[in-house]
Amino acid sequence: MTEADVYQDISAKAQQPHSRWIPRILKKLITPDEGRMILELPLSVREFAARYGMDQTEAERKLEGFANKGLALPLTKQGERKYYCVSTPIQVHDATIHSALNKKYDPVPMEIVEMWKNWRETEWLETLKLMEHAPHHMRGRAIPSWSTVKDHPDLHPLEDLRAILKAAPAIAVNDCPCRWLQFQRGECDKNPYACISLTTGSVNYIVERGIGERITLEQGYELLQRCEEWGLIPTAGGSGQPRQLCMCWAPECIILRAQTLYGYDLWDRSRFDAEVDPDACQGCETCADRCQFQAISMVDERAVVDSIRCFGCGVCAAACPSGALTMKLKRPIEHVTEGGMGPKYDPFA
Repeated sequence: MTEADVYQDISAKAQQPHSRWIPRILKKLITPDEGRMILELPLSVREFAARYGMDQTEAERKLEGFANKGLALPLTKQGERKYYCVSTPIQVHDATIHSALNKKYDPVPMEIVEMWKNWRETEWLETLKLMEHAPHHMRGRAIPSWSTVKDHPDLHPLEDLRAILKAAPAIAVNDCPCRWLQFQRGECDKNPYACISLTTGSVNYIVERGIGERITLEQGYELLQRCEEWGLIPTAGGSGQPRQLCMCWAPECIILRAQTLYGYDLWDRSRFDAEVDPDACQGCETCADRCQFQAISMVDERAVVDSIRCFGCGVCAAACPSGALTMKLKRPIEHVTEGGMGPKYDPFA
């Protein structure tokens, strides 16, 4: 197997067989021999040591090194801990960028974060175009900002952000890999420390890798409030109880950017739409400034909502000073519990 084949094969395992950028990124992170080792995963420390003639201490150090660079996932299944090769493009994207901002281990060169940005603007858009029509594409969904729907009598637990946190066995927060670089450069003022994980496995992974921290339920509620104030869009992947809550800023989001700029149909709106009481509207334009879907315009100094473009996130209503904007229920509960979404995916399950 040639050097080029090694990096291309790992890229293929991450569902990007024809990528030009990912092999270049991998070459910055690992040697060809290390790449060949990664292609042999999953292996436990014991199995890895036996295969490569190492003692277990050296084997664990090597595998942990792969994990710290974001190229292997340590998972415990049926009582045995093994290291798995990354298997999706978002997984390798997020994990390697998290390594760049990890203070506990040697960071990934910042050049790699730049290369990922180039990938997002080229190959990833091509991938999303294919995913848009794929029968098993896991669709995400918007969840309304909590304050805008908390008193609605028909609010379902799957669209109640506080109920979602309360049902989680564990909660952790870490940086958003989509907008972290832009935040550091001053190109985005939306704090990236807002991604929320909600399963025991993912929380343990975040804490072990040193890329985030475990938080209490009350701290989770406080974070939701801050995200609402920042104008971030709550989203979740798949149907059923969310395993993660992303607090997205569409101009930098790896999914919503394609949806808002290029019209890709990737994630679903919530069951709610924003509606305006024209008599109460003060014409301040706060809602139009906050809407990331270009769904609000000003007509005769009054806000007007385009129901076709509205994503039902409530970012506008949460900041309306006069209360003229409210969230109205428009779609049945099946939109949340089924909604055409694909199966859930959780690498830590």
